[in-house]
Amino acid sequence: MNICEPCLDRYAIYDSYACRKDKGIRKALARAHGFMKKNTWFLKLDIAKYFDSIDHSVMLELLAMRFKDKRLLDLFEKLLSTYSTEPDRGVPIGNLISQHFANHYLSVFDHWIKEELRIKCYLRYMDDFLMFSNDPCFLKSALKEITSFLDNRLELKLKNDIQLNRCSHGVRFLGYRLVPGKILLSLRSKKRFTRKFRRYEENYLAGIWDEDNLARHIEPLVDFTRAARADNFRRHVFSRYGALS
Repeated sequence: MNICEPCLDRYAIYDSYACRKDKGIRKALARAHGFMKKNTWFLKLDIAKYFDSIDHSVMLELLAMRFKDKRLLDLFEKLLSTYSTEPDRGVPIGNLISQHFANHYLSVFDHWIKEELRIKCYLRYMDDFLMFSNDPCFLKSALKEITSFLDNRLELKLKNDIQLNRCSHGVRFLGYRLVPGKILLSLRSKKRFTRKFRRYEENYLAGIWDEDNLARHIEPLVDFTRAARADNFRRHVFSRYGALS
C-alpha cells in the first residue's frame, strides 16, 4: 500500500479523514466544529454493516479507475477473494489494506456530494458522514438523493438512526459530542472508558499484566479522551477506581 496509497490519496477530497496522513479524528472533530459555527442544521449518516457490504466487483471497478497495471489489479482481486461475508461481498475490519479499500470505496460518493449536490460543508470519517446547512429542507432533499446514490451506485444502505437536527442541540460524532464552543465525550464513550479502565486495572492487580503491558493499554485509552474537554471526568474515574494512583 506504500505505492498505492499516494494515488488513492490524490483522489480523496480534502474533507475525508480516515486512513490519511495528517488527518485523523482530531482534525475531523475540529473541521466539524468549524462547520457548526457557520450553520444551524446538520445531517449525520452512516452505513449499515459497511465493511460487510462492500461489493467486490464495484470495488475493483473503482480501483481500475485509478490504476491501469493489470498485474496490480489482479493482485487486488486476489486479495478481495480471500474474504467474504456473503458471495463477492465484504472486507475484513482491522486489516490495513481493507481500511484503505473501504475508505476509497466511498471517495466516488464524496466527489458526487461536492460536485453534483454541491454541499460545501461536508466531511466523512470512513462510513460516518456529516453535512451542514442553514436550510433543513435542503438537507432533507439531499437525503433522498444520497439514499438513492448509495443504493444504485455502491449497493449500500444507510443505518436507520439518521440524525437531522439543529447544531445547537449538539452533534454526536466519532465517540464525542460536539456542542457550540466545546467538544465533549459522548455518554457511550464515558461508559466504555470506565469499563475498560477497570478491566485493565484488574488485569494488572491480578498479575496478568506487568506495568509495561498496562501502560500500552491505558495510554491510548486516555489519549482518546484528550480530544475532548474531559479532565474532570478522568479525575473522577481515577479517584473512584484508580487503585494504582
